[in-house]
Amino acid sequence: MSVTPQDFLVHIRDLSPRIQSLQGRHFSDLLDDEGHQYIDLVMEGGGTLGLALLGYLHVMESVGLRFIGIGGTSAGAISAIALAASARPAEPRVARLLGELANMPMADFVDGRKDGDEDALDALQTWLDKDSSTLNCVWKATRVLDNLRDLDALNRGEVFHRWMDELLRRTNQQQPLSVARLRERMNDLPPLWVSDDADARDFAHLPDAPFWEDTAGRRRHLRKSKPDQLCVISADISTETKVHFPQMAELYWAHPDEVNVADFARASMSIPAFFQTFQLPSLPPDQVRERWRQHTEWPERCYQGDFLPAVHHFVDGGVLSNFPIDAFHNAHRVPLRPTLGIKLQWDEHKHEVKSVFQVITGSFNTARHALDSEFINHNPDFSRLVGYIDTQDVSWLDFAMSRETKLRLFRMGAESAIDFLGGFDWTDYKRVRRELIKVNAMRA
Repeated sequence: MSVTPQDFLVHIRDLSPRIQSLQGRHFSDLLDDEGHQYIDLVMEGGGTLGLALLGYLHVMESVGLRFIGIGGTSAGAISAIALAASARPAEPRVARLLGELANMPMADFVDGRKDGDEDALDALQTWLDKDSSTLNCVWKATRVLDNLRDLDALNRGEVFHRWMDELLRRTNQQQPLSVARLRERMNDLPPLWVSDDADARDFAHLPDAPFWEDTAGRRRHLRKSKPDQLCVISADISTETKVHFPQMAELYWAHPDEVNVADFARASMSIPAFFQTFQLPSLPPDQVRERWRQHTEWPERCYQGDFLPAVHHFVDGGVLSNFPIDAFHNAHRVPLRPTLGIKLQWDEHKHEVKSVFQVITGSFNTARHALDSEFINHNPDFSRLVGYIDTQDVSWLDFAMSRETKLRLFRMGAESAIDFLGGFDWTDYKRVRRELIKVNAMRA
């Protein structure tokens, strides 16, 4: 049974007083004429848990927040791309997406080796069922050996790719959404103003100052050029490269501005062995050698001769960075707007491993959390920017999600956003950033 946007809103109606109590609070120093406050946003990947992100985003928009930079991995990348494509930054976006993302045909995404192949979905449901016997799990595994032989994975990923393309076409007059078109939309900002609470002393010494000009007693923001406000993470396992799309699209496509943005989502969600890798033929080495030098830091010998594989294989960016909170971070200045992050699970460090499936999923989870946790630990200010959604016992591989679970995830996200925004202190965060900048300057 499908879920309507109204179903979600009714499910959290009792939270309205708490949401309204947050309106008018100070979250950023960048505002428009309507009083909306602008931030950057990063969303964690988490398989099918993405509906919790929509609940969180609904609350953020309801209190007047709007998004400029948007980043994510896997499920976070899907939400990031859909959010970025749905409207201009000043316009509310979540309401447009609720019906689309809530009714994703997730079971259809488990598309097997060919059309009509249900062995992969059947096997997945058996493996996730705690009451399934070992013998039954092994039997189901034998049913998908042909998938692994032909695809090196259980599923093609074609149904998802097609669905994402169709979703983005509906935002673009039924045409494929290109990088150039998305870039134009994300940079279509209204006039922005800098709050009087922004301390001019934080910015006067910076090489790209000034950041605003006084106009009739108000500070009009002077935008600095940054063409790509989207950041989607994928992993190119053929070159062992952490890939930022669309910034690094020129490494893989001859005409990067014309790339279909749905390709980025497909590259970022390819869970290893679950979905077939997203594949692209390499460009001629002499055509892209300098581009690779600019985007990577390999030893010079690695750029010599025929230095690229014949085909690039992309897998879920979560194997390298499941929560790219550093996407819009500049450690050398106090920001005019914060980068707020949404994580789909609390960081847990106690896991009982009792099966081969748990070994595989545990290995993947360890890899996807380690580097991001290290970054947050080395940048203590970021702990103040990250909200956690306790998705509890909901599996990140639940491709047959019930209506009740969808509503529950949405509410989890909404409640977490209320808790986080209620405790967020923008003024104190800027104070912490000033102190860290001083400490780092003394260490330099």
